[in-house]
Amino acid sequence: VSTQSTGSFKLQHYFKRINLSMLDTLNDFTRTLGSVWGILSLMMLCAPAAIAVHEFTAYRMNQYAISGNDYGCKSNIVNFEARSVNANIVTRRCVLMSMGEVTVDRMKELIESKAGAVLISIPQNTSQLTEVDIEEWNEVESMLMESPIDTSVYFSYEQPELSTIYHQVRTGLNSDHAATAVAALGNVFQSNGYQIVTYGATPSPTKSAVFTVQGKLTSQSRESSPTIAIVTHFDSFGIAPHLARGANSNGSGVAALLELVRLLAKLYNTPGSVPKYDILFLLTGAGKLNYLSSKTWMDRKMAGSPDGALLAEAEFVLCIDSVGRDGLNMHVSKQPKTGTPADRMLRAFREATDLLYPNSTMNTVPKKVNLGNPAFAWHHEIFTVRRLSAGTLSNFPSHTTPGRLNTFDEKVSKDVLVRNTHIIAEAVGRYVSEVADKSISILQDHMVPNGDMLSRTVQYLSTTQRAAPLLSKESSVISFLEQIMNKFTTEVIVSEFKASKRDPEFQFYDQSEVKLFAYNVKPAVFDLFLAIAVFSYLGAVYLCVKGIPHVLTAIYQTKKLKSS
Repeated sequence: VSTQSTGSFKLQHYFKRINLSMLDTLNDFTRTLGSVWGILSLMMLCAPAAIAVHEFTAYRMNQYAISGNDYGCKSNIVNFEARSVNANIVTRRCVLMSMGEVTVDRMKELIESKAGAVLISIPQNTSQLTEVDIEEWNEVESMLMESPIDTSVYFSYEQPELSTIYHQVRTGLNSDHAATAVAALGNVFQSNGYQIVTYGATPSPTKSAVFTVQGKLTSQSRESSPTIAIVTHFDSFGIAPHLARGANSNGSGVAALLELVRLLAKLYNTPGSVPKYDILFLLTGAGKLNYLSSKTWMDRKMAGSPDGALLAEAEFVLCIDSVGRDGLNMHVSKQPKTGTPADRMLRAFREATDLLYPNSTMNTVPKKVNLGNPAFAWHHEIFTVRRLSAGTLSNFPSHTTPGRLNTFDEKVSKDVLVRNTHIIAEAVGRYVSEVADKSISILQDHMVPNGDMLSRTVQYLSTTQRAAPLLSKESSVISFLEQIMNKFTTEVIVSEFKASKRDPEFQFYDQSEVKLFAYNVKPAVFDLFLAIAVFSYLGAVYLCVKGIPHVLTAIYQTKKLKSS
């Protein structure tokens, strides 16, 4: 103190003459000042520890392009303060929602309000979801995927830490709902908040490709035999690629086709049973994306390749799409004329149904192909526009029936799948063998569908990633399909069709699975008030220190006057 200012020199002079009580007063002030910092330090050391950051795996909503049209979520940026769905202000906020809070109207409102991001927690055990829950979710999926959106939409499975954050954000005091400014200020100091952040580059196009797996059963009865084709798509689809399961749509269709391959291979190898048709089996990818793989396969294969010519001469193309639930409907572009391949195929299905399961029915559902709409309603329309006779077999009565594009499609009926597969196998067997006797079954006792095998196949497919953007030629699903086809058929080919670099007809994007971080923070306004409080405290200390010489001078002068 004695070396810093003129006032300090005066203070040294005063110290020689003031009594010890003055020095005691100064010492008491210094000790008090030190005690304040000591208490603050002790409070900081004794404060309970808190986890400052939480990490979760999150899945970004689908993003893809078909024929130059964008669909899904265009953004992946998240660096926003967390808010609950009932907050008054959601602009540039990350809204946390449970699946039960998600509705079409709420999602539209959040998008229109320019919410920065939406994080939706979905249950780990989806078997607890009711049919009503799934139907409502189907409507939300359809709305979100019908056009591109700028809001970042992520999904994460429920877990204790995420549930705790959701509860604190939802039930904690929120300045958005404060009645007065004073109440809002009080909320700022009492509440804790979370900053939701993801790190990563902007979504970029991947080396997009779609795949097909094909095999053939050849008739030995003629030198040149007619052909029928049996087609299904093996990919799954959901609101996010990593969440798609597709047990019924179209895991059941794939399981049925693979079982058909096994059963019909036995029929073709049975002595005395000589089918008169070749059968081309075709498993295609990107079926949920306007049947891209089938369309690309036809565009490139039918231009002079032998297997393309084989399909071009096919009498009938039977497409299988979702046959794991009650109901069996044959969707065609128009009611077939008597004696045509389509009529004979429908007749074979009716005969097989009446023979094997008299209490079941199969409906014919005609629907014209809408040439003005680039989106195909059913798989067979891809072939119909090529002037091929075709139909799609499905348990869905209409292409608009909710559930065809469903993230939570995890259930099929084993008994129904066995029954439908049995009918399909019998009908195809009757068609290729040209059997006229309605009382005769083509399939013998050892040629009935294996329910356990069908169930295991659906289970494998529904638990394996097979969304089109996630597939590669080394994917386990592709290898599995190729292995089965090699076991029972000939001329097996796995085809890969990459998107054109100059004018891609389809395009997939990365950043579909990311790490999400939730930082435990105070609101930004709290930092402002804290800074003001710190500067005010330091200013008060500075003024006290600078004013000590003047205080001591006044005390000395008072003492001097009293003594005089």
